[in-house]
Amino acid sequence: MCKLSFSIALCAVIVCLSTALSRCCPRKCELAFRCDPFYREPVWSIVDGFCRGFQNSCIFESANCNRVNSCQKALVRITREECKKRCVQICPLGGSGVCATFGDTNREGAPITRTRTFLNRCLLDQHSCVNGIPYIGVEEGECRQ
Repeated sequence: MCKLSFSIALCAVIVCLSTALSRCCPRKCELAFRCDPFYREPVWSIVDGFCRGFQNSCIFESANCNRVNSCQKALVRITREECKKRCVQICPLGGSGVCATFGDTNREGAPITRTRTFLNRCLLDQHSCVNGIPYIGVEEGECRQ
């Protein structure tokens, strides 16, 4: 009888906790974004305490939608000057590398991507912030040539 009471109590606690967790994140973003990664109109925001650039408003709003769906606080647009004050200053020198993709255009105006390997994500974020060049993608490991 004691095991049955304990099982029922445990189930009740699990139901209450799952209900409470779903209440803390009631908003769900259901927008579908098809962003042009080559359209350059940088948007700046503070992400996890540091400046982060987004290639354009669409990519920024898409990131915000993902944050809402993950129960994270929405990002707020700020000016490039405000953001630059929060660039990462010191980064560790270790890491297995990250491959960043940057959207660009060639001399004829056709869209192209450029990739560059950084030792770690911190160094990528620092480079992006200091130089005002938002990246459109990042993958673990070195870039393939």
